[in-house]
Amino acid sequence: MIVKLPFARDRLALDLRGLRVRALTPSAPPGRDAGELVSAALDQPLAGPALVDMARGRGSVTVIAPDATRKASLPEVLPAVIKRLQRAGIDEGAITVLIANGTHPVVGPEAISSLVGPLPGSIPVIEHDSRGSDLVCIGDLREELPLRVHPSATECGLLITVGTVRHHYFAGFGGGPKMVFPGVGGYEEIQANHSLVLDLSGEHAVRDPGCEPGVLVGNPIAEEIRRAASLRPPDIAICLVEGREGGVAWAGAGPWEIAFETAVERVRMWFEVPLTGEFDLMVAGSGGNPTDATLIQAHKGLDAACRFLKPGGEILLVASLDEGLGSDEMAPFVDDPNPESILARLSTGWVQYGHTTLRIVEKTSRHRIHLHSNISPEVATRLGFEPVDDPAVLLNEWRERHPGAQVGVMAAGAVYPRTP
Repeated sequence: MIVKLPFARDRLALDLRGLRVRALTPSAPPGRDAGELVSAALDQPLAGPALVDMARGRGSVTVIAPDATRKASLPEVLPAVIKRLQRAGIDEGAITVLIANGTHPVVGPEAISSLVGPLPGSIPVIEHDSRGSDLVCIGDLREELPLRVHPSATECGLLITVGTVRHHYFAGFGGGPKMVFPGVGGYEEIQANHSLVLDLSGEHAVRDPGCEPGVLVGNPIAEEIRRAASLRPPDIAICLVEGREGGVAWAGAGPWEIAFETAVERVRMWFEVPLTGEFDLMVAGSGGNPTDATLIQAHKGLDAACRFLKPGGEILLVASLDEGLGSDEMAPFVDDPNPESILARLSTGWVQYGHTTLRIVEKTSRHRIHLHSNISPEVATRLGFEPVDDPAVLLNEWRERHPGAQVGVMAAGAVYPRTP
């Protein structure tokens, strides 16, 4: 069997003949025309009025959209939204597109233009900067911790969010309320929220067992995100669900709680599979560009695959990592990549991407992870990966060492064990 895995903007063909392949694939249909799906969702929402009716007389509109690390087919989706706002009498100059960078750095006009596609020239596109000085307080995230957001999210007559709902490895699911927070929230508040992944109530810091993909109830991060979104709820949320190999297969719109919960059920149905046994060998990708451009993003695909891998099992991870680690904040932790020492450091001072480094080295300590990428072999080795120049050589070794072995393959999008 020849398997083609996304790699950067291309595909990498792997010859798995001689091995018994079990594909771990979502049951989602292929992606469809995203503009048509969103148009139908806005005209016939899950609840509440259609966007055209809701927008009349609102004066100004802000549309929160994800950055390039979250695929959302914006060049097709945004025109469908703008067309309905114009139909409602909203002037182009009164519409703002706000890019929900979270803690990610701003990327500049050229990259943003590629992200959103052609828009009417008078519609400004603003990148959120979580460290900006102009953020405004909308209430308290928790006691003695004010929640600040971008002013464009509050100083508008109508707030719309666009986001793709998918599993998130510690926040339960992405999209939905995450477009408001952490999407356009303040840096300190985001760090405080993400630090809830560690339970510091005992003698030693441990990861909170509720902070897992697919878990919303009993997940302190997810529950706080929902409370934060309720402080400035979107007037209408557009929730997207990906197709089997990308694109958009489903769209729903309406009040954010209803749109998000409906999308979550769709994601569970399409992207969760029964865990009938664990594999000794696996092959996995990270979805191609942009989700395999950095180790921070590519780790999410690895996290999904490792949930099907036996302790001590081997996995071939294919990810371009053309942009390296993804954050300078990882560097001190990469220099001392011992899980125990990272956990001790995080318990005294939270660093978001220190936690990502912890999750990576936990996996490389538990499994043999062969990495085919463009990242420095020295950095990969320091993190516990085994760099692979030619995947065919490794696959030949597998045939010799494990004749007839069953290999789990996660090539067409990440799937997760079914959530109880």
